[in-house]
Amino acid sequence: MHPVLFNLWKYPVYSWGLSLALAFVVGTFYAAAVGKKRGIHPDNIIDLALIICIASIIGARLLHVVLNLQSYINYPASVLHMRDGGLSYFGGLGAGVLAGYVYCRVKKLSVGKVADIAAPAVALGYAIVRIGCLLNGCCYGEQTTVAWALAAGRDGLLRHPTQIYSAIYSLIIFGLLTMVEARKKFEGQVLWMYVGLYSVARFIVEFWREGVRDYFAPLTATQVLCILLGVLAFGVVRVYTRNTSHSTVRM
Repeated sequence: MHPVLFNLWKYPVYSWGLSLALAFVVGTFYAAAVGKKRGIHPDNIIDLALIICIASIIGARLLHVVLNLQSYINYPASVLHMRDGGLSYFGGLGAGVLAGYVYCRVKKLSVGKVADIAAPAVALGYAIVRIGCLLNGCCYGEQTTVAWALAAGRDGLLRHPTQIYSAIYSLIIFGLLTMVEARKKFEGQVLWMYVGLYSVARFIVEFWREGVRDYFAPLTATQVLCILLGVLAFGVVRVYTRNTSHSTVRM
């Protein structure tokens, strides 16, 4: 695996950056197409996507640095070096949701409706980015002898291709979210289901992913966060769907 895919007019094109750009384009086109069917102008979706993309990258980097502060204290300038990986997905998700919420409030758009459009697009884009991680040699798994092991890092050792695991489960989540959308009982349900499903899938894959297990051993800090977010997300869905059902019965 090599982070440089090819040179374009003597300028290197990096696999992770290219995958991020491709994920942004695919996710935005998907969200714009779905949003148009639901009464939201594509221009609003494109503007929102740009804002969320920038906010997510900043949030993802900040949370990664905070969680790995010891690695950056002696070399503060390395905070800006993102070619070697170092983005926390949960940090990006949180920053993206916050930026999206503010944008919707300013533009007077339905937060729940926009969130439900964005969630499947995020799942689709996430799958594409993880292939970029595989090519970049970051976010790799632990060493293994399983038949499908790959040299998924930059050291040439055979490892669990957790990048591929992540891409597969994200595509599955994308399919499940489209099913939820057709049967949802409240605005925002698709987003909360995404958070819950992602938390479960990430919790499982984390067992095979290379990572620090210190404060919460044998779990990682990410797994603890997955538990908290999973309980919160499925709890919200449970409460709102139950209240909606009770309201229907009273009618």
